[in-house]
Amino acid sequence: MKRLILLAPLIIMLSGCADFLYQPERSRQWPDLGVQIAVVMVPDETGVVVRRDFLIRGVRPATPAENAGVKAGDLLISLDGRLINSVSVALDVMRSKTKMDTVLLVVERDGETRQFLISLANAALRSEI
Repeated sequence: MKRLILLAPLIIMLSGCADFLYQPERSRQWPDLGVQIAVVMVPDETGVVVRRDFLIRGVRPATPAENAGVKAGDLLISLDGRLINSVSVALDVMRSKTKMDTVLLVVERDGETRQFLISLANAALRSEI
């Protein structure tokens, strides 16, 4: 009985903590750069896929990417020095950002490499892919 009396306040306290800690509506949000990426498989002459390119297929209006001059058709090379070899790498970089950060975006356009240092201060926040 003494154990129950001692455990009851602890259980009540922990249940309150669980409610505080588990709040799905407060899931982690990160700044939205404003680009839509498509993965393009590039085959060699025999049809074997030799690489994957990450094509910026769209730039949403009034987003940090559009404000910086990123255009649909650019090939995404890297974000903050991390080579983009999967969509999850791009998501990892953006998930680590806050609205106070900048991101260095490197693209290829018309055979030229271009760099954009993009401020995320005016970015909308999102928590879904």
